[in-house]
Amino acid sequence: MAVIFTCIFFDLDPAKSFPLRQATLAVTQQLGKLIEANVKAVHYTGFIAGVIDSFHQENAALKDYGVHMVRRLLDSGLSVEQTTWSQILPTAGAMVANQAQVFAQVLDFYLSDEGKAHLPEINRLAKLDTAEADEKLLHYAMEGIRMAGTFGLYREAAESMVINDNGRDVPVMAGDRVFVSFVSAARDPKVFPNPEKVLLDRPIESYLHYGAGPHTCLGGDISKVAITAMLKTVGRLDNLRRALGEQGQLKKIPRPGGFYIYMTEDHGGYFPFPT
Repeated sequence: MAVIFTCIFFDLDPAKSFPLRQATLAVTQQLGKLIEANVKAVHYTGFIAGVIDSFHQENAALKDYGVHMVRRLLDSGLSVEQTTWSQILPTAGAMVANQAQVFAQVLDFYLSDEGKAHLPEINRLAKLDTAEADEKLLHYAMEGIRMAGTFGLYREAAESMVINDNGRDVPVMAGDRVFVSFVSAARDPKVFPNPEKVLLDRPIESYLHYGAGPHTCLGGDISKVAITAMLKTVGRLDNLRRALGEQGQLKKIPRPGGFYIYMTEDHGGYFPFPT
């Protein structure tokens, strides 16, 4: 998944582009065949579907979500091939790598001087193993992404207007390509009162991490389940803290607008994932 993500979103070095694409093609074909086999299994109907469902009843929430998502896609009229290659594989290619990136940013925030005061409560909640505690951990994760996440999207303006961008009036014409920074939006006091504070009572739908409207991420719901489970697993560790010195710091270069470019562990090149 890291190779697929890097090829699509981070193919920056011309000298490495061709071997990267070749490697991506190979792993995509292998992974696609495995996914297609699973989609075919879910595609069974009648008695066989009931047998398959019986095996999934006691499974984890992520597996249960996946089976029902595949079935809904198939019920919408998509073929097994379309469900595999146009829906699941592209979504997983973007989501799995992003999930790792986002979780590293969440953890980096709660290990920072700004966020470490919340670690004892996260630790307490992670050990409770209740639905109520998991819901609070989801809010901690969403707030961590809001405070430390680096997101942005390009969109085409539907109409002409003047936008106030941090005190600067920017004329935008219909058809212009506009970069929308989630970093700035996540600190908008009109949407997030007291934006510099971690507050657990913010509505989940106020967060833009997974897009909105027709651009909502297909894997948004499963991502929330996953990142809650990840925070729960790491958060229950006692005496959680950074390693000393440079080893405990993410290798990154700050960019304008609150964004970062991440580096490899030895600072030898750019890398899409925090190290």
